[in-house]
Amino acid sequence: MKAIAFVVLVISSFLPLHAQEALQNGDFSDAITHWHGDGRSPADYASDNPLQSSDPFTSKGLIVPLKQKTWSKVAQDFTGKIASGILSVTFMVSADFSFSSSPDDYANVPAQLGWGWKSFKSPPGNWLVFINDIDGTTGNYYVIKTNAHTSEPQTVRYKVKGLFPLEAQTITLAFPPGSGTIVVLNVSINNS
Repeated sequence: MKAIAFVVLVISSFLPLHAQEALQNGDFSDAITHWHGDGRSPADYASDNPLQSSDPFTSKGLIVPLKQKTWSKVAQDFTGKIASGILSVTFMVSADFSFSSSPDDYANVPAQLGWGWKSFKSPPGNWLVFINDIDGTTGNYYVIKTNAHTSEPQTVRYKVKGLFPLEAQTITLAFPPGSGTIVVLNVSINNS
C-alpha cells in the first residue's frame, strides 16, 4: 500500500500545476450568473435599437450603479477549493464617479450592510471585499483603494488566508454611498 502511495506522489509531482479558481463566472462572461445583489448586467444597458452601438463602459462586466445614501453590494456563494491564495479584482469607474466623503458613511460598516459582524470603520473613499463562511460569522475583509481620476481598468491583488476548503463561503463586494458607476471586470480567488 505504501508503494502505491509513493508511486502516486511521484507521478503527481511531474504533472503541471493548474490554478484552482474558487469563484464561478468571475470574468462575467456569462453576464451576472452566480452573482446577486445590486449589480446589473450589460444587457440592462443595451439599446433596443440594433443600429445603435453600445456604450463601451457598460458593455461588459458587472455594473454597479452607486446609491447616494446607502451601501451597495453584490455577492456570490461558493465552495472553497483552497485554504489560501490570491484575490484579484479588476474594475473601472465612470467619469462622474465619487464615493461619499462623510465619515458617518464609513462608521460601523457591518451594520450599514445589515450584518452582525463586530463593528469597524472603513477608510473613507474605498470599497471592500468580504470573504466569509456562509453563516457570516467568520471571515476577512480587504480594502480596495480606487483612483477616481482614471477611466482605465484598475487591478488590486491581495494574498488571502483563512479560506475554508470544501465549505460553503460567500464573497461580497461592498461599495459605500456615492455617485456614478463601478464596472467590475473580473474577480478571482485562486492558488497562483
